[in-house]
Parts: sequence; C-alpha cells; structure tokens
Amino acid sequence: MTKGLTIKRPVLVKVKVTEDFKNKMAREIRDTMQKLDSELQQLDFQVKRIINELERKNPAGIPAAKQHIENEKQKRLQARGKLTEQLKNIGQVAIGSEIVQGTLESIAEINVGDDWEEIMGMEVLVCDNKIIDIRNNRRRK
Repeated sequence: MTKGLTIKRPVLVKVKVTEDFKNKMAREIRDTMQKLDSELQQLDFQVKRIINELERKNPAGIPAAKQHIENEKQKRLQARGKLTEQLKNIGQVAIGSEIVQGTLESIAEINVGDDWEEIMGMEVLVCDNKIIDIRNNRRRK
C-alpha cells in the first residue's frame, strides 16, 4: 500500500479591507476605465478609416466591418459598466471585512486517514500586502 501522496490543492486568498486597499482598488478601476475610454475613441477612429478604405476597395464589406467594430465597442461598454458597478461597490465595503481576491495552488502531502476537508480548506489572509493569517477555513464553520 502507498504511504502517501503529494497533491496540488487550491488555496483561497482573501484580503482584509483597509482604507488604503479601497483607494488602491478604486484607482485601478478608474485607470482601467480610462483605458477602455481610449480604446472606444480608437474604435471610432478606426471605423471611419476602414469605411473610407472599403468604399474604394470593397463597398460590400462595409456592413460586416461596421458590425465587427460595433461588437467590439459593445464589449468595451459592457466592461466599463461592470467597472462602474465595482467602483460603486468598493465604496460600500466595510473596513475590516474580508473579500476573496483569488485562488492559488499549494502542494500538500496526504496520507491514508487524513481529513480531506481539512487538506482542501486552506486560505491565506492578506492585509496591506502582508500575510496576516494562514488558516484552515473548515475551522471557521
């Protein structure tokens, strides 16, 4: 019988909300929104250039080109709308609360008889870019 096994397991990463964290997130969201605004302006410029070119070379391609650019604009407008909503939500998050930032993987040694939930229930808590706790989220239930 095998003595043990090495596996990869998910580790939940949470952030403890501070005023600095909220400000940083709001700044990142606004920067991304500005980037999207620039991309939208670029798409408007591109549509004019492409239509002028297609009018000379392939007028039948104009509707497809317009539709493609319109689809790209809609994707960016939807992303901008989601960012606007996130910006509103950031302001409402309570200082000291914990929010999920993402998931990482870690290596774990497992053996016969180990508690599976305990092995798989790991999380890391970060506050102001410092790890402040490594815990098994099963303990918190």
